[in-house]
Amino acid sequence: MLKYLYFSLVLLFSYTLCHSQVHTKKELEQFKEKFYLNSKIGVDSSLYYMNKMLNTNIASYKTFAFSAIEYLKTREKQFVDLQFYKDSIQNYLPKISETKKNHTILFDIHILLGNTNKRRELIKPALENYIKAENYAIAANDIERIIKIKGNIALIHQNIGELSKALNEAKKTLSLIEKNKDFLADKYQLRKYKTVLNVGAIYTTLLDNTMNHQYADSTLFHYNSLLKDKNIELSSYRYARIYYSLGTVYTLKKEYSKASYFLKKSIALFKKNNSFSYLYKSHYNIGYNYLMANNLEKAKKSFFSVLQIKKDTLLDTKYVNTHKYLFEIYLKQNKNDSASYYSNRYHKLLNLASTKENKQIIGAVKVDAENNYNKKIDTLTKNTTKKTYYYIAIILGLILALVASIYLIIKNTKEKKETKKRLSELLSKVSKNEKLKDKNFSLPKNLNIKNEQHQQIINGLLKIEDKLYYLKEEFNLYNAAKKIGTNTTYLSKVIKEYKKMSFSEYTNELKINYIVNVMSNDKKVRAYTTQAIGEIGGYKNAKSFTRIFKNYTGITPYQFIEKINKEL
Repeated sequence: MLKYLYFSLVLLFSYTLCHSQVHTKKELEQFKEKFYLNSKIGVDSSLYYMNKMLNTNIASYKTFAFSAIEYLKTREKQFVDLQFYKDSIQNYLPKISETKKNHTILFDIHILLGNTNKRRELIKPALENYIKAENYAIAANDIERIIKIKGNIALIHQNIGELSKALNEAKKTLSLIEKNKDFLADKYQLRKYKTVLNVGAIYTTLLDNTMNHQYADSTLFHYNSLLKDKNIELSSYRYARIYYSLGTVYTLKKEYSKASYFLKKSIALFKKNNSFSYLYKSHYNIGYNYLMANNLEKAKKSFFSVLQIKKDTLLDTKYVNTHKYLFEIYLKQNKNDSASYYSNRYHKLLNLASTKENKQIIGAVKVDAENNYNKKIDTLTKNTTKKTYYYIAIILGLILALVASIYLIIKNTKEKKETKKRLSELLSKVSKNEKLKDKNFSLPKNLNIKNEQHQQIINGLLKIEDKLYYLKEEFNLYNAAKKIGTNTTYLSKVIKEYKKMSFSEYTNELKINYIVNVMSNDKKVRAYTTQAIGEIGGYKNAKSFTRIFKNYTGITPYQFIEKINKEL
């Protein structure tokens, strides 16, 4: 009887152990690495691995997963159940024993929590998290993490206006980087670049607050030291950040031509790197410089760029002030209708900011009163009777938006079904070692071609497909039409009539089929980066390629490779 009871207890313990920790520690570490690769493999893939990590009863990994999911969703402006994540983290975090082996993951958890709080503008909680992270890094004697967290703490002090503390922390970080140059090895350059940029930013804020030109000299010294330092290799994006910072300093010094010179350089490089957040700031700053120099047309063009780049509905001072400056420009140009429009928009945004208690923007109301804008607006809009038309336009816009939303929902549902079917067919062909269609322009046997001209165009397209001309950089609608001997309008019409798709959809289908064939047959290609795989099919931009690939297959290239590897 005792033996039977003992055996039953052993079985129960084994069952509990096996089901409480679904993944091994090695697997959990691999999942953790996937989070830090989110910029490479995509946010969706990282979230997938973090959700897998939740299937463990190891408190440290479970807490890390909750913290990582909350951070990614906050960063990507996705819906976050704040109370759920708060309760989950508060439940599991105290269960992590503060032993030496857990110091590293405790650091990682607190820096994630700090980053999330910072993005939500919860500055004090963010600082508390960063200080805890710093203590764990010091306890673990992890130089690299100590340097990283000190930089974050300096930024927090800067955000809350404690500039002397921020500067002191940033300088300590810079000193620590220089002392550990050999230890940091390849990471030395990036750490030094970021820290020097941070020191310069703090001096810039001090200059803005005090207009003491000694701070300007210190700022320029640090930014120029990065440009002169031969030990630091600067990418085009890093050059852009320095040029933007120099432009900001010269704006504060009221040296507008110098400021515009550096901001122009930053805009060109930010465009090249698709850095829209800094492109937004650069266009705003250069617009302000042109306005101060009384170059109204260039200022107007720059401010229009600001409005075009701004896609989200979040209010910020630059967006609000852009409307104020456009009002001033049109007022100077005696274009009253346009001036009236932007003055109305500006004050509506200020009222909206007041409703949302956005203190940073509410401060602009004071400036507005001091500059006597209300009198200007009253004079300008005295005889304006366009409000009724404005409200009618809003109602019509809402109706159109509703109709468009319904149409898009129906369209997306249909496209998802078609995409799922295509993916199933692709994976089936891959598993059977079949090649995808060479002739993408093959037609049903019972479909009659209307005339000889249509047949000529179809034959021309088949030749383009045979010779893989669609992979060449110069391939576009104009060159394809020229090669076939027709015009762009007629070529688009034939493709639409026989393939039921646009020229770009037809081209993307050819390219994606070709890439899938290459990935299926060449294991080496499956180890390439997303950028390199995209370039095989003529895509220069990794994000654009990933979006098109996902539209066509329903999953990202990285996820498709994982499925291929399993199938093969």
